[in-house]
Amino acid sequence: MIIFSCAIAGSDRISLETKATKIAKQHGKNLEIINLIDEMIKVGNKTNPYINSKNIPNLDIENIRLLKGTALKNIKMNIEENTKTDYIIDGHMSFWWRGGPLNLLNSKDLKALNPDFFISVLNDPNTVNKNLQKKKSWEDKTIDEYEIALWSELEVYTADLISNSINRKNYVIGSKEDPDTLYELIYRPDKPKAYISYSIEHRKSGYETLEKFIKKIRQYLIVFNPKAVDIDAYKENANERTKNLIFNQTVRRDFHLVDQTDITVVYLSDLVYSSGIDGERMHAHFTGKKVLLYFPFEKYSPFTPYFVDNMFKSESDLIKEIKELSKKYKLRQKQ
Repeated sequence: MIIFSCAIAGSDRISLETKATKIAKQHGKNLEIINLIDEMIKVGNKTNPYINSKNIPNLDIENIRLLKGTALKNIKMNIEENTKTDYIIDGHMSFWWRGGPLNLLNSKDLKALNPDFFISVLNDPNTVNKNLQKKKSWEDKTIDEYEIALWSELEVYTADLISNSINRKNYVIGSKEDPDTLYELIYRPDKPKAYISYSIEHRKSGYETLEKFIKKIRQYLIVFNPKAVDIDAYKENANERTKNLIFNQTVRRDFHLVDQTDITVVYLSDLVYSSGIDGERMHAHFTGKKVLLYFPFEKYSPFTPYFVDNMFKSESDLIKEIKELSKKYKLRQKQ
């Protein structure tokens, strides 16, 4: 199994990937991470000891391509020699250098590597910016949060294009996601994937009950949680241009999460308006996804059940339905 993981610098992707490798080890699986940039530097240092993560984008594009090509060949050889090990190949689709993108990978590169699927790890620009300020390789560079947001979206966009071109899927995943989600993406193809939709902005009941519910359904589903990317820093006192970009990206990201899953579970425990829930359940409905709604209230509008497949007043009935859907999905995967 080969997974290609792309993300921008400072995204905390290594932390998520490392946690997944530890879970794999607990289950008797051998999952290792290979960092493409580190491998490129190793190749370069054989002839030039001054190449490092700080200055590698300064090289002319032909040298970068040569280092990349040799590094990918070495990675492929290592994978072929260790057939009992699964790999996460970690890298960037592009560098962000001097105010713009510097392309690194293309369809030919990834077709040769032949990953089983891609992941694009996301984090909010505010956190990324703080992380970059702590990295030695970024100590003399300047990049603002608007550029970070552009780079992040470019990574997802490029990964989508390349994965589609070689008939593979690209899953977006928040860096704060439960690492079980990444582990199960790799090792549990028998479990259906689900997006959990719930009110965030005007939530009254807090998150304790919701988190307990998510923990319960993780027994049967691979769950993607929108809160795995936290954009609270942009809801107040943010630069308007950056805020608008982050908000628009959030909608596109959540729709991507819906698109990459089999089921959308709407947890409407608070009777408050949520434009996010409305948009997500309608998007799921119009793209043919199964939509399950938890709605523990007596009165409801004709529009409430219209865009869902089933509506439940009790959590236990909803979980029973999820359990049944999971069983059917598992049987279909065996056929």
